[in-house]
Amino acid sequence: MRIRPLPLILTLLTLLAGCERGAPAPQAAEHDHSKHDHAEHLKEAATAPAAAKKSDEPAGPSIETGSFLLAVTPTQAGYTIGKSGEVEIALEGRGEWHVNLEYPIRVDLKAAPGVALKKNELVKDDAKEFGEDKVRFLAAVEPSAAGDHEVTCDVSFAMCTEENCILEQRTVAMQLKVE
Repeated sequence: MRIRPLPLILTLLTLLAGCERGAPAPQAAEHDHSKHDHAEHLKEAATAPAAAKKSDEPAGPSIETGSFLLAVTPTQAGYTIGKSGEVEIALEGRGEWHVNLEYPIRVDLKAAPGVALKKNELVKDDAKEFGEDKVRFLAAVEPSAAGDHEVTCDVSFAMCTEENCILEQRTVAMQLKVE
């Protein structure tokens, strides 16, 4: 049996590449908290609207820490039965933190009865914007009943600095107002 070194080497290099800025690959275990202050990360504002939105745009729920802002926002003031619409899911780095583009970012979507989703899962190729500073998805929704209907977004991602990467998994839910 002959081993082909080139594919093996390329596979190993890909696995070792980690973060583009030279940070180590994200690891779920062994995180040294003595090297930095996590106090900022504990100050989450789950109800504050995204600061980058204009005052006339509809706001949705968000989670903000010292390393990221994750926001789910309606793309229109209201939704109508039988008319397709979209919900925006945006992730932005804060301070020295950036989105790890090598980590397989993923958004799992769930909707209450009365709202159909075009896709239940969004990945890198579905992103409308994909960069270290910001990743943005648009999730297609089609309401079939009037009222408030919950749309839940489970988002898996990694945030990095020059020295460190942290895996994150967060859930943000918003109410879709349908007329």
